[in-house]
Amino acid sequence: MSVATAPQTSTVQASQAVPALRKRPRLQAEHLQAMGVPRQREAVSEARRTVRRLLLRWGVSAEQAFEAELFAAELLTNAYRHSRADTPGTEIGLCIAEGGGAILIEVEDPGGEGRPAARRQTDEGAERGRGLDLVENLGRWGYRTLPDGHLSTWAYVRPAAQGHTR
Repeated sequence: MSVATAPQTSTVQASQAVPALRKRPRLQAEHLQAMGVPRQREAVSEARRTVRRLLLRWGVSAEQAFEAELFAAELLTNAYRHSRADTPGTEIGLCIAEGGGAILIEVEDPGGEGRPAARRQTDEGAERGRGLDLVENLGRWGYRTLPDGHLSTWAYVRPAAQGHTR
């Protein structure tokens, strides 16, 4: 899985498009790390901590590392809950790329019945369903179906100088 070099598929404005049509940000990766995350509950929290430690070692600000950690946890949790990867030993792919002050988190799983979607109006009493809304409010995200049928979901943490503007 190559986050930095995968082809772009759309020219639709990111803030106006559905996630699948959003143009994934181009990133000239200065740092790149790919890993497999076992399909075990404890593995998501360990991967989240690994993402944070890795980004801090790369010199990313604590705020950006926290956002990326949050994004990675959300994408991994969704992959864990919704993908077809129920075969023992199956891993979910996680790739972290950093370049020019921006961070791209990408998760690859075997896909499932549906596709990722942020819920615009979540039931106030619901215990789940707000994660992609949070990612949407802090950064940018999208997904694409790969030629082998796998689902690749990405989230982008903007460079610190750009702040949280859309």
